[in-house]
Amino acid sequence: MSVLPNFKNNYIVSKFVSWLEYSNSCRALYRLDDNTLADLGIIRGQIPEFVAEKMAVNNNSKNENAA
Repeated sequence: MSVLPNFKNNYIVSKFVSWLEYSNSCRALYRLDDNTLADLGIIRGQIPEFVAEKMAVNNNSKNENAA
């Protein structure tokens, strides 16, 4: 019997995984140069908000698809 399915439904684990995804996404964007960020339509100071918005949109679309 695997305990992995139980972890997927665990609130704390899901929040930790979300934080990891957020952190990794921010880190990847911070590594880009200013010209590349400008091509994406953001500046360095907008990275945390940009990632949070994209993650919220992604989570909402996952919830709508699950319903």
